[in-house]
Amino acid sequence: MVGQRIRYYRKTKGLTQEELAQGICSVSYLSKIEKGDAKSSEEVINLLCERLGISAEEVDSNEILEMLNEWNLMIVNRRFEEAEKLYQENTEKVKIVHDPQIILRYELFLIRYYLISQPPNLELAIKYLKKIKSLHEQLSSELKFYYYLFTGMYYNLVGNYKTAVQNLHKAENLNKLDTSIKEIEIAVLYYLIALNYSYLMRISAVNTYAYKALTIFDKEYNFSRSADCQILIAISFRRANNYAEAEYHLNQALKYSLPFNDSFASGVIYHNLGYVASCTKEHLKAIDFFKKSLLHKNNDLPERKASTFFLLAQEYYKLNNYKETKHWIDKGFEVINRNKDEDLYYHLRITSYKLEGMKAPEFETFMSKEAIPFFERKNIWEYVSSYSELLADWYFEQSQYKKASQYYRIANNSRKNIY
Repeated sequence: MVGQRIRYYRKTKGLTQEELAQGICSVSYLSKIEKGDAKSSEEVINLLCERLGISAEEVDSNEILEMLNEWNLMIVNRRFEEAEKLYQENTEKVKIVHDPQIILRYELFLIRYYLISQPPNLELAIKYLKKIKSLHEQLSSELKFYYYLFTGMYYNLVGNYKTAVQNLHKAENLNKLDTSIKEIEIAVLYYLIALNYSYLMRISAVNTYAYKALTIFDKEYNFSRSADCQILIAISFRRANNYAEAEYHLNQALKYSLPFNDSFASGVIYHNLGYVASCTKEHLKAIDFFKKSLLHKNNDLPERKASTFFLLAQEYYKLNNYKETKHWIDKGFEVINRNKDEDLYYHLRITSYKLEGMKAPEFETFMSKEAIPFFERKNIWEYVSSYSELLADWYFEQSQYKKASQYYRIANNSRKNIY
């Protein structure tokens, strides 16, 4: 174990074997110590540890290991207040631990802690992910599982869904090799794969992984996460135009969220019920669901309400109630960062153009040069399709039939990516 610690601290301090060994022992002898292949003298070990600024004595790490695992499970089970208290304790206790496996476990769970914080601390999360990547060879298969799981979570949060899926599948492959990984973590992995495939419009893959996750969450009585799975399945059915199944799964999710007063999940569910009602052209019913969603989102972050504001604007536009349409567009712009990396920026701008009759001279340029390419880059084919069709209709009305044909073709090809 002491060899592992020496290697870990040498690498974290950016020292080569030559730099650490200088004046103490040969490089080949240090290499054997780090690999655990040499019977090292106490004097050499003490000198190496002194140069690294660590103690040569081992600390009993069983207690901190148990606390770390408990802290991690609290986060998984969304017991965030308890997890916050244990975070403070673990941070203090880990200061006296020198076992690299314990430190790496702590830093990996710290990444999860940063990623689930509201708002997520992405800067610190990527800092630790980069550090652990440089120490990847020291990770056990279990810790590699966590590394890829949390890397997938990070890329999901920054909107890079393809890279997220690639990392999550690496975690899935490691799960096949390591039977020590808890089933609840496997369920979280399956859910995250389903979530990213949902963003990528891969309907069949979403259902495959969401049902796998749902089976485990139900067995674990983790109904909050079961509701998340039901929501994903419902969204897939909505995208496949199977609105009855979508509504069924959303109502199943409500059975989980309402009895446990899970306002966040209930807000998401009512939002999606409104979306389903909108698809079936029940606009007043959709508006009612969207307003119920906002009641449950009352204490939520303002930016999380913006997508519901946008959908309300759309419903009022369909009802020719332009005053209410503008009201909800304005509310949307009040709470989002006016930054062109956000989906909602484009949704709200397009709805504004529709409200103005799409007569603004910059409408064509905005749609063809900014909005549609943005959704293409993000692989959000649902909106590439609908907005290409909107622009095609506009060209057709302008008697620009060649351009209309081009964008109708883009719309149809985009739909082929939803499967």
